[in-house]
Amino acid sequence: MDVETIKQSNGKLAPYLICAYNGTDYITSYDSNQKSLFTTFFDKLLSQINPGSTAIIYAHNLSGFDGIFLMKHLLSVGKVEPLLFHGKLMSIKVIISGNNKTYNKTIEFKDSYLLLPLSLRKLCLAFKVDLVKGYFPFNLTNIYYTGVFPKFEHWTDISLSEYTELSKTNKGKFWSFQQEAIKYCKLDCKCLYEVLIKFNKLIFNEFKVNIHKSPSLPALAMRIYKTQFMPLNSIYQILGKPEQAIRNSYSGARSAGAVDVYIPHNRITPFIGNIESKFKQLFYYDVNSLYPTIMAKHLMPIGRPIYFEGDIRNIDPDAYGFFYCKITSPEYLEHPILQRRIKTSEGIRTIAGLGTWSDWISSIEMDNAIKLGYTFEILKGYQFETGDLFSSYVNRMYALRKQYPKGDAMNLIAKLLMNSLYGKFGMKMEMTRIDIYDCSTQGGKDHFKEIINQFGESIQDYVKIDDNFLIIRNCSMDVKYDEESDMYHGQDVNIAIASAITAGARVHMSLFKNNSYFNLYYSDTDSIV
Repeated sequence: MDVETIKQSNGKLAPYLICAYNGTDYITSYDSNQKSLFTTFFDKLLSQINPGSTAIIYAHNLSGFDGIFLMKHLLSVGKVEPLLFHGKLMSIKVIISGNNKTYNKTIEFKDSYLLLPLSLRKLCLAFKVDLVKGYFPFNLTNIYYTGVFPKFEHWTDISLSEYTELSKTNKGKFWSFQQEAIKYCKLDCKCLYEVLIKFNKLIFNEFKVNIHKSPSLPALAMRIYKTQFMPLNSIYQILGKPEQAIRNSYSGARSAGAVDVYIPHNRITPFIGNIESKFKQLFYYDVNSLYPTIMAKHLMPIGRPIYFEGDIRNIDPDAYGFFYCKITSPEYLEHPILQRRIKTSEGIRTIAGLGTWSDWISSIEMDNAIKLGYTFEILKGYQFETGDLFSSYVNRMYALRKQYPKGDAMNLIAKLLMNSLYGKFGMKMEMTRIDIYDCSTQGGKDHFKEIINQFGESIQDYVKIDDNFLIIRNCSMDVKYDEESDMYHGQDVNIAIASAITAGARVHMSLFKNNSYFNLYYSDTDSIV
């Protein structure tokens, strides 16, 4: 499906057209009245769904745009269950039920952009969909306009030469905003449908996984990994104090590795005066697939973390894990390589400086820093066994990339999947839930007040929509976990793995720092200048 909008005089966007396509038939609803627009669309949509079944409806960028309009109007259709993750609307489930069970239906609205994070035009090219995305005068705001071909200033994302060709084609013809808008919207729906059908076939043929079971690309990558590549009893569910401690070693804006500017510009001539500006030539280098490379080539923490106190290296010189240490840097180092978080007037900042401090650190990064003169007093920590977790997954994806030419859909999918798996491991163990309460009656208002008192500080926000309140709350405390039943492969989160990957990446990038062969201007997660 797709929702088209126009910008009103107050600057707000207003929907006027909704289209949907199921491979055979189209649904369209066109109206300046939003209530009528959505009611007509939902009535037509429900007539297409068989009783007792579930329909999955994709919109490209549902979480950022279309979902906002859908939420309000779905409340009158049935029971609405939105799925929110880290503040992003992932999906909306609507359950329609009644006294007659044959009428019971379920609709799941999903965001295709979360599965394929590229523009629809780029996806059509990659998946060789012949239906090339059209052009439309989005700056024209009269949805009932009819007449001559609209002027150039009404069009967006179109060159003057392209406009000239379109204008010649439409010269002397009757041009209708409504007809052209519906044609454009239908084309978008058909394009997205064809892309998703091809995407699902490619994924299923290659990995025997259905894309519709996963709300996002990282979730799809994790499903493929867990069903096809993950060694048995390898990824342990880390919770509580161990999780909190190890997360402190997950440094660099949580996942960005390290970003530093050493020399702020490359200008040779002075900034003042009328002298012609001259600049020193710089070279920018980027590591090819740094995180997947680290995942494939480095041993990873596996199994249960074992807590210890004191210096474990006195007992086991090769102990691997995450250690809480008193850290002392060399007296002078041009480009310090270890990060720490400091409190400033502008909040917590991550810096790489000199001095002495205490913090959690991966043994991988600690051993690398010792080579540059850092010293460590290990006070406590968590030790892990190590093993190869990802080489088969990464090598398979890389082989697929080489098998298919650049620009091919399978090459794109393999690249996306190869780079998407890491992020799932580092996510916080935080879950958000949205509950919707009808406050149109006194009883509903009283119940809503009870809910506010019951959940208290776990409530993050609430939104009023007509007579309904949407409560957004943290529901991490709702989760009950039985340690004996399953502590392996429980959730798709393991902070030790995420921290080990980023530590390995920083170790790799440290090869280019304090190196006499380089005059370093800048470095970040996977590149240098």
